[in-house]
Amino acid sequence: MSNNVIERNLVAESIEVRESAEGRRVCGIAAPFGSEFDAGDYVERFAQGAFAKSITERGDKVPLLEAHRHDAMPLGRATVLEETSGGLYAEFLVSRTARGDEALQLARDGVMHSFSVGFVPVRDHRTKTGDGRPLVERQEVKLHHVGLISEVPAYNDAKVLAVREYDPDDEDDCPRLAVWRARILTV
Repeated sequence: MSNNVIERNLVAESIEVRESAEGRRVCGIAAPFGSEFDAGDYVERFAQGAFAKSITERGDKVPLLEAHRHDAMPLGRATVLEETSGGLYAEFLVSRTARGDEALQLARDGVMHSFSVGFVPVRDHRTKTGDGRPLVERQEVKLHHVGLISEVPAYNDAKVLAVREYDPDDEDDCPRLAVWRARILTV
C-alpha cells in the first residue's frame, strides 16, 4: 500500500448550499459508486463500502479544501459522511471566513460545482474492462480530503444541480431548518 494521496475530480448528482442557525453547509455526492474514470493506464471506479472505514475512524475530521490546495487553510470540515446506494454522501460545515464566504457564493453561482476526493488506496480488485483495459475497483480507500472544485470532473455524476437559500419568512413550514428555496442550475 502506498501513502501517496490520489486526487480524483468527481461530478455528483447534486451539490446544495444550505444556510441556517446550525451553520453553512455544502452537501452532495462526493464520490459516486460504479461510475468509471479513465485514469490513463487503467479505468477506475469506487465500490460501495470503499469509504466505510474512513467514515468510522475519522468521518468528522475530513477537511473540505478549495480544490486540492494543501497550501491554504481548509474551507470547512465534514459533518456527515455516509455511503448511500448512489455514492459517498457528504455534508461539510463551511467556516465563517472570507474564503468560506467566497466559496459559498461561487457554489451558489454555479462556478464551484463539483467535488473532488483525495484518497490513499488500501485495497483494490483488478480485472479487465470489456475492451481489455485494466479495471481497478477501489474496495477500500483512506479518505484524505474532499475538494470543492470548478474544474471538469473525472466522474460525470457529481455536478451542482441545486443551491438552497434560507428564507426566514417561511419558518412555520419546517421548524427544524426553516424553508429552503431551491433553484435548479443548468450546468
